[in-house]
Formats: sequence, structure tokens, C-alpha cells
Amino acid sequence: MRKVLSALCAFGAICYANETMAEVTFVSTKRLSLQGSLDIGGDFFALPHSNFGAGSYAKLPSGDYKRHGDVSYSEFFGKPAVTGRWDTPWGFSVIGKASAVGSGTVGDGDAMSISQTAGGPSAVTWEEGYLGVVVPFKLLHTKQTLTVQGGRQAFTIDDGFLVGKGGYSTTGTGAWWYAPRYAFAGPGTIKIEGENTRADIFMLENSTNNQRAQGNDRPRTKFVGFDFSWFINTKGGNGGKNYFDRKAYVTLTYFHVLDADVSSTYDYAVRADRRGMNVTSLSWGGNVLPVKALNMENDFTFYGNFVSEQNSHAGNGYTGVQAFGMYFEPGYTFSKLPWKPHVFYRYTRYGGAKNTTDKVKRNYDPFFLYDGKRYVYGGYWPGEIVGMYLAPLSDLEIHQFDVTATPPIHLFKRKDEVKLGVHYYDLSLIHVEGMWLPKGTGRHISREVDLTVEYNMDDTTSFALGGGVAFAGPAGRSLAAASIPTGYQLHNLGEHAGVFEGYFYKHF
Repeated sequence: MRKVLSALCAFGAICYANETMAEVTFVSTKRLSLQGSLDIGGDFFALPHSNFGAGSYAKLPSGDYKRHGDVSYSEFFGKPAVTGRWDTPWGFSVIGKASAVGSGTVGDGDAMSISQTAGGPSAVTWEEGYLGVVVPFKLLHTKQTLTVQGGRQAFTIDDGFLVGKGGYSTTGTGAWWYAPRYAFAGPGTIKIEGENTRADIFMLENSTNNQRAQGNDRPRTKFVGFDFSWFINTKGGNGGKNYFDRKAYVTLTYFHVLDADVSSTYDYAVRADRRGMNVTSLSWGGNVLPVKALNMENDFTFYGNFVSEQNSHAGNGYTGVQAFGMYFEPGYTFSKLPWKPHVFYRYTRYGGAKNTTDKVKRNYDPFFLYDGKRYVYGGYWPGEIVGMYLAPLSDLEIHQFDVTATPPIHLFKRKDEVKLGVHYYDLSLIHVEGMWLPKGTGRHISREVDLTVEYNMDDTTSFALGGGVAFAGPAGRSLAAASIPTGYQLHNLGEHAGVFEGYFYKHF
């Protein structure tokens, strides 16, 4: 799943176009500018034999559940925004932005075992709202930019494997798959962007509302930390400001959770016991081999991230936390071949507990994960069927293979682009008993193949279609059976599930 431009990404599906792409100028003088923009998007889904036949259950106002065996639903969102900049006579600039998101779901609701968006929910919520100061300066004879930004703002470290989404669209807001909300609440960030380095200091809080989300939102989490990146720029690029301008990079990240919701809602959950946690991450990526043979210096890529989560404070039934997550992704682009096929293999491991009696929490907490910037489909959610609606993002091992190709055809414009993709996922639990499944259940969850077609008309308009089939393993069938509401009969549990989906995105 996921989007485009440098533009589209996400679990949240879309990374919005940057401020320079705003189409409407309200005010433009030598020192002052005020611009407006609008992002819109929509999607549709058909999921036959949902959750391998176990179905998806919609909670009714009476408290009972209605089962949908073949789920279909659609989503929509709109995001108006206003940005401003004042270049003062004193050598610094003042910036600001305000935006809101309106979203909704129609149809059956998402296809999770207990649907979070059944019943046609919709909402309008405040998204970004910040003011900042930008100060250029020199350090060791190199140009630097200092930005101090306070208030609600989007904030991403590298590709978003650890920090990328400050808010999720769940239950009462609708648009669960599209997930167009990103902003963290303040206080804010301090950013130093250099020619080959970038550093951030941040004190932020994710945006949650468990009252509206009926207990399905992530725990409220206030955290403080820093990250430091060293990178090599692409030709003419500015890797300090733009992740996509980094030819190669390495980033160290650390944050401490000052406070978090540790109410009984999260007892023994994957996201339990956040208060007091220390999180450290080492990530890297890009063209890391300076080898000219086979054009490895330009065509071979290697991305990865290792995350450690440690906590000595007790909470949610645990005495502490010792958890780890990681991925490694080598890839190669056959730039000399027609259609320039790109191939990558990704191994992902979200650590888990060997059993449910261990008082130390070892299940990996994905924190503020979203689906990543580098790929539309093939991001960090492991597939459009099982990884999206059934498999946990903890106690999970993923083998993933992706092949994409760009044929030299143009449908409506001279520079438009069509990308074809094949995506394969093999999912297994690491410890079956750690996920409360019966002892002796096989580890294998599923194998899934998805086929995709993406069309980018230009930098502001994109469409995609996808289809796939998943084949259940013993753990996949057990997860599906264990997820239905208590007291309801298990229906037609089988060997396969499918998906057909599409989306569009437009920036004005």
C-alpha cells in the first residue's frame, strides 16, 4: 500500500505535497507571502473472504455485532491549509501554518476482525498549527539553518519506521486506511540543517482521542529526544531539508517517554508500559557501496533500522520492557535494462515474548510507525490483506520481495509515469504462545502476492489500482478465529482471502 510524489506515503497513505507546491497565493510582497492549498483523496476496497472467511464484525448501537464475510468500503478526505512566511529586515524569517482534515468512511467499514470504521463515521479535526523562526548562520565555514518551530506539526525521522505519524484516523474519524492525519502536538522542535548533517531536538506529544475512538486509539505519549544524521547529497540536493536528496545517510535517534497513558486499556498490550521508556535507533540507507563495478555506487541500495526499547518502570502488568525491532533491505535497480526494474528483499523482525507469563515486556512497540516515504506499495505494513487487517506488528517475522518496473509509456502527458509492481510477503509469528494462541499452533501466518499499477499524472495528481490474494498458514487461521467477538460462531474459516483496491490523490 501507499503513495507517491515525494508526496505520497504512509499508514497513513499520503505524505502531503510540501509547502512550495501551494497553488493559491493570497499575498505576495518582497518580504511577505501567504498561500493556500488543498489536498483531497479517496479510495475503495473489496475484500472477498475477509480474514480467511472469519469475516469482519461491525459493532451495532445495541452492543451486538453484525458480520460481513466479504467486506467492501470507501473512504475520502480533504485537507485545506494556509502557510505564511515573513522575511524580516533583521536576517531571519517567521513561518507559520494552519490546516484541518475532514475524513469519512462509507460502506461496511474497514476489514479488521472488529471493524473500527463501521457505521459511516466522519469527522473534521484540527491538524497543523505552528509558528516558527528560521535563522541562517555559518558554522565551521559551512552554511547552516536553525529552525525553531512551536505548536502542532508533522515530524518524521528518516523514513518513518520509528517516528512519522502523530495521529491516526480510527473509529470516529473514518478514513482508517487512508489515515491522513500526521501532526504531533507541541511544544515543538529545534532543527539544524547543514550541508552534510542534520540534527533535531524535539519535545512532542502524539494526537490521540480514545473517547472518540472508543478505546481503539494509541496511548497518549509525551516524549523528548534528539536525532543526528550524516548524509551525502545527491547532485544539487539538500539532504538537510529533504530526505529524498540523500544519496546515503546514517542516523542516530534517542527519545525518552516523559509521560504516557498506562490505563487498564493497555494492560498486557503491544503498546503497554510506555511511561519512562528509553528508545534508541540506528538507521541507514541509500547508495552505501562506492563500487563502480555493475554500477553498484548508483544502482545498489541498502536500507536498515535497528530499534531498542528499554524501560525499568513497571506498568500495565509488566515490571519493565526489553524489546527490539529491525529491518534490513538490500535492493538493486537494473538501470541499463528496459523499464529499469527495481528489486529489493526486506527482512523485518518485530520482537515478541516467548509466553504470556513473562513479567518483562518483550513485544516490540511500533510507536509512531507509518508506511514510509520510499514506496507507494511495499512499505512497512506487510501486505494489503493480512498485514493490513489481521497480523500484529509485534512478535512478527516478515520476508518480503518486491519488483517494480516503469514502462516507457505516457498516457495523458509527456512526463506522466506508470509503475507496475509485484509484492510478495511471507509472515510468521516468532513465538506463538506470546500471542495467546494455543500451544502447538504452527508459526506460519500467511503468504501473500499483490499486483499493483500506479499512475502519476504529475507532481500533484496520482492514482493506483491493486489486487492480491493471501494463503493462510496455521497461525493465520488461529489469529482469525481468536479475533471474533466472544460468543459468536466461527464461519467458513478457509485457506485464502483477497483484495481489490484503488485510490486517488490530488493537490491543489
